[in-house]
Amino acid sequence: MADSERAAQLARNEALRGEVDDLLEIFERQRRELAETQARLAATTVTAWSSDNLVRVTSNSAGVPVEVHLEPDAFKRSTPQKLGAAMTEATQVAARLASEEAQRAFGAFEQVGHDIPDLPDLVPGAPSIKNLVNSLFPEPASTDAASRPAELDEEAEDEYYHNRGYLEGR
Repeated sequence: MADSERAAQLARNEALRGEVDDLLEIFERQRRELAETQARLAATTVTAWSSDNLVRVTSNSAGVPVEVHLEPDAFKRSTPQKLGAAMTEATQVAARLASEEAQRAFGAFEQVGHDIPDLPDLVPGAPSIKNLVNSLFPEPASTDAASRPAELDEEAEDEYYHNRGYLEGR
């Protein structure tokens, strides 16, 4: 091999080594930032109220309820069906808030991720890390009117409480 070819190859190797060092530096910085973000999210909670203000749900950053609070007069002001729907509503709102909080926290990583190559760019046929990250934040299911129990009208609701139907499971 001629000296000029060897010098060119050494120059290419040095340039490649510099690119790898830059990527390793980016990965190390991201690893530290990710660990800090995960620690911050582990301590994060979100709180949501039902629209009737009878139920408050506090969830962790994963959307898992860690506390459910019922207003003291909830059983006087509502029926079990309505109260159940209120609990479901508040839980779903809290899950949605937790998802938004996690997306905000990890949003900075999304931009940095666009600047570096994905695994399939380096190794053909390899799974995409970017697609994996996007799958970590599914949208929480929402309730629609068809899945909610039928509401009692005012007269039926009065009858329900007057005859203590809540005690008999009616």
